Amino acid sequence: MAYQTLYREWRPARFSEVSGQDHIKHTLSNMLQRSRVPHALLFTGPRGTGKTTMAKIMARALNCHRGVTAEPCLVCPACVAIAEGSSLDVVEIDAASNRGIDEIRELREHVKFAPVDLRTKVYIIDEVHMLTTEAFNALLKTLEEPPQHVVFVLATTEPHKLPATIISRCQRFDFRRLAAQAIIARLMQVAAANGVSVSTSAAHEIAQHAVGSMRDALGLFEQCAAFVDGKIDVDAVLAVTGTVPSAVYVKLLTALEEGNLALCMQQLHSELTGGRETGQYLVSYIAVLRQLLLSVHSPRVFADIGYEGEQRESFLCLGQKLMPHLPAIIDIALQTENDMRYGGHPRLHLELMLVKQANAMQALPRAAGVAVLAETDEPTPGSQAKLAPPTADTPRADAPRAEVPRSEIPRVDARKAEISQLVKAWPEVQRLVKQKAPLTGATMGAISPLRLEGDTVILQMNESNVHTFNRLSKPADLLHIAKAFSQVLGKSVEVKLIMPDGSGSAVSAPSASENRVQQVIEIFEGTIVKTKE
Repeated sequence: MAYQTLYREWRPARFSEVSGQDHIKHTLSNMLQRSRVPHALLFTGPRGTGKTTMAKIMARALNCHRGVTAEPCLVCPACVAIAEGSSLDVVEIDAASNRGIDEIRELREHVKFAPVDLRTKVYIIDEVHMLTTEAFNALLKTLEEPPQHVVFVLATTEPHKLPATIISRCQRFDFRRLAAQAIIARLMQVAAANGVSVSTSAAHEIAQHAVGSMRDALGLFEQCAAFVDGKIDVDAVLAVTGTVPSAVYVKLLTALEEGNLALCMQQLHSELTGGRETGQYLVSYIAVLRQLLLSVHSPRVFADIGYEGEQRESFLCLGQKLMPHLPAIIDIALQTENDMRYGGHPRLHLELMLVKQANAMQALPRAAGVAVLAETDEPTPGSQAKLAPPTADTPRADAPRAEVPRSEIPRVDARKAEISQLVKAWPEVQRLVKQKAPLTGATMGAISPLRLEGDTVILQMNESNVHTFNRLSKPADLLHIAKAFSQVLGKSVEVKLIMPDGSGSAVSAPSASENRVQQVIEIFEGTIVKTKE
């Protein structure tokens, strides 16, 4: 088995062999059967979705000795020559390497000549968006009115870079990313034909990494087949791709849910000191968080991912436990991914992410999911409420209840509701501040909402960083945060910033009148000489 040429060996030769893209195959087949093929086609879409493959099938279908047909015979001299790349009348041009005006002028001269041995000359221009402006202008007239014996097929992954004048002279076909099931079916077919055993879960993992690209999937399959020499399982795919096993994150999130931050830090330290890349660690972590979100809110989509047995059950169980916390946890992880792109110390970013997620989980009541079910009506006959087994924190229904003074209940519930409201509002507040004041928004990862005292939001520094505290303590910065909170909460509030241990003077946002004075001072670069009551 020649692994190094696997994707070329399995390149489809007929429309019926192409995976997916049914909307394009059907249209092109009808055009060929009716002999109504346009003089210029534009194939756009992500890499590895069949653009060049479809262009070569078009070339065979136009020149097969059977005549113009939707399914070329593949055995006549024309089909064989095109497949081998030896035909002088089917020209494949790499626009990334031949992007200048001189190459296009040469093409214009060759277009005029009749085909050497085929019925139709086909020019396949790959990555056409790489042509220069002058080259596009030189191609324009030829593309609009080519000779009757010429068909152009332009292929690109970035159609937005093409001039509108070029696009308007072509019939455009948009290729879509291939569905995971289509990729898996192809992998199973290739594996069976080459005597390689691949598990269903391993095929799912390869399809997930390919992100809709058949070429990438077959390339990864090659590496895995060479790595294990005969039998591909999930561990082999994870080893080749460098992906962190999902079991690592299940343990991490379980410790996070239990409030054991020290164990979370220890597990992170173990993975990173073992040679794991911080970027890959975070990417895999976010992927697992997405799968947990799907397991809770879209079981059908989660089932398509292909987890089986104990792995599937562990995801479902953990997803139920983390259900009320997942939005906040995912927001923090995505914000960390963005911060790591523009800042140094990636390991510190990951550690800080775990601290923020632990704080966010503590801010919400741990039994929030159970409380919601308890307040709803009784389940209908035949239905079952999926609740966690009773623990020390969730007493049995028949157990004697301790009498709690009614005056205490509303105050506790109100405080939980206020904290929950702040946690839910925090991502939107951060987004609004980043829109209005990007410099202020860039440092908001260092603070978290703590509580609400009347109409004052108490913010707390995540670390005792005096420099960042002084930076965020400026009146203008605090005012931006206060305005964002007021917009999200729907009422006028002020904000107060404190250090983690309560030390340092608490700093509040200025009032509206103080802010106007400050704006005047900044505009005219002045100073206050005297104040009058």
